[in-house]
Amino acid sequence: MVQADGLKINSTFEGGIDAWAITPHRPDPPPPGTRLINGTAFEDHNSLALPDADTKWNYRSLSPWMRLSSNVRLSPNFEVNLKVRADQLMGAHVDVANIDWGPSPYLGLRAGVVNFNTNWCRTYDVDSPWLAEPDVFCRRKDFTNINNAAPGLQAYTNTTWGDYQLQTIVGVYRPKLFSYETREFGFNSESLGPDFKIGYNRKISAAANFLYLKTGSQLRLGMMRTQESGAYNPRPVQEGRARLNLVDNYYLGIDAYLRPTLRLRYSASKFASRDFYDDLLVVHDKDSSQTWELIYEWRSADLLALGWSKFSVAAAVDDVRLNYRADDYYYLSNSAWMTSWRHQWGKGLYSTLQWTHASQTNGYEGRRRPGSGDAVGLRLGYQY
Repeated sequence: MVQADGLKINSTFEGGIDAWAITPHRPDPPPPGTRLINGTAFEDHNSLALPDADTKWNYRSLSPWMRLSSNVRLSPNFEVNLKVRADQLMGAHVDVANIDWGPSPYLGLRAGVVNFNTNWCRTYDVDSPWLAEPDVFCRRKDFTNINNAAPGLQAYTNTTWGDYQLQTIVGVYRPKLFSYETREFGFNSESLGPDFKIGYNRKISAAANFLYLKTGSQLRLGMMRTQESGAYNPRPVQEGRARLNLVDNYYLGIDAYLRPTLRLRYSASKFASRDFYDDLLVVHDKDSSQTWELIYEWRSADLLALGWSKFSVAAAVDDVRLNYRADDYYYLSNSAWMTSWRHQWGKGLYSTLQWTHASQTNGYEGRRRPGSGDAVGLRLGYQY
């Protein structure tokens, strides 16, 4: 923390190197610009959601990373927030860049790049025990883009009753503003061709967080609605029709201290996605995710963690124009177990060792293809 000329600057920097050993190896992807063929080994491997499955930068088993979190308080009721990362999952990415005005202790406004508050990713937590978090929406790029952050405006409240605090927040967002996110189209981003142009992407959200001040235990509820439109230009084939995508997201998160040294975290997300092709409802997609974590402070310098996650997709298609219907068009069930050990070596140095076992079953039109994989990762990090 630095104080000068009335400014209060509080910044945290983290950086390090991650090393992963993953089996089986990821198959070679199809050539750029081509769509995945249903049933490929590459698609099966991506469904495992291991660290090599979906990265912004080309995956490397040994990769550097960094995090920067900064808060500048300009006056008692005005501050600037910044959170920036660089890693192979998201590339160089701004997660927060906003101004925060609090005219009273009970009410405030934020404008800029703001977090939706409909997930509970631990990207910037200085005590996170994970290299890759259990929640699939925090460890897959295409999923993180859906419910992470975007340019927008938020209003929030803080109310305290004795040992309890209620925080509420509502927001409106425009991800395409300033070219912040130009390719996110719900759960269909990876399946769209290169000539697909997104016309608009609009989101609204509301969230409430209940905090027990004595222990720090929390309960979070959130919802978000997304409306997106787009079309192919030029239009390549009959299937390349104008599209409207509606996504409703509901979130529940619990963070409870069972004992002073034992912490339980649980999160659940549900998505309902509807795709309209030329104003006709064609695809109805239901997705859900659950995550459990147990974190034990073994000693002051050691954290042990056990995690489990399950992610499922069920999509139905009813395309009148093509005379095609499939109630079981696509199915995916992914589950993962993971455990980790984090050790503080002193003077800002720490290490994290994590093992993940993932299994999946996916398929189109009633067919099912199983698969499984393992990943062992070691992180050497430094905090300043």
